[in-house]
Amino acid sequence: MPNDIKGDFVIPNGVTSLGKHAFYGCNRLTSVSIPNSVTSIGEDAFCGCSELTSIVIPGSVTSIEKETFLNCSGLTSIVIPDSVTGIGSYAFSGCSELTSMVIPDSVTSIEKGAFIHCKRLTSVTIPDSIMSIGDIVFYSCSELTSMVIPDSVTSIGYYAFCHCRSLTSMTIPNNVASIGAGAFAWCSSLVNMTIPNSVTSISEDVFKGCHKLANLAFEGKTLEEVKAMKNYPFGIEDESVIKCESK
Repeated sequence: MPNDIKGDFVIPNGVTSLGKHAFYGCNRLTSVSIPNSVTSIGEDAFCGCSELTSIVIPGSVTSIEKETFLNCSGLTSIVIPDSVTGIGSYAFSGCSELTSMVIPDSVTSIEKGAFIHCKRLTSVTIPDSIMSIGDIVFYSCSELTSMVIPDSVTSIGYYAFCHCRSLTSMTIPNNVASIGAGAFAWCSSLVNMTIPNSVTSISEDVFKGCHKLANLAFEGKTLEEVKAMKNYPFGIEDESVIKCESK
């Protein structure tokens, strides 16, 4: 597709797929109408479409591939249908005007860096179908204030919420077993967090730079057991903030 396309673009009915790089670098494209005949959208399909403000993905599409909307810096809204089962790595990376995201129950995987640098993102709904929060998924989502992680999640990847500087609290469900390196590093507004007894592995520097953290509560563990965990004190400078709700 030539990258000088501008304004509104209507994809004809009958088209079944948008190939890799289909609209790559079309930085004057403002809207696209995708027909229900389209079942797949390839990698980087809309990468760099910086003037694209909104898009509706039809219910015929089953996945959002790697870097599909990378650096669509003008994108403010997108509707993901419940036919989609996966969101690829860096799919929405750099969508700096995107403010909210509802991920449907059909989605079972969110890959690495899917929402990295979505600086205006304040709200994300994650369904119970998600088993893990991947590496750097929400890295530098600087206006994200809170998030409910569903009970289905068993792991939080490295740097998953790093530099989410507006994040004040986080509830970690009781099925999470591991928290990756730097997962909450430099969350400079984070005040409270409870670590459930299910967590057996906390990697290095998880809370590095969390200077406002006043209460880090460990459920079902004694202070001696917490101190015996590998990587203690997890990047925390003031160990007095670590509290234990013992057995």
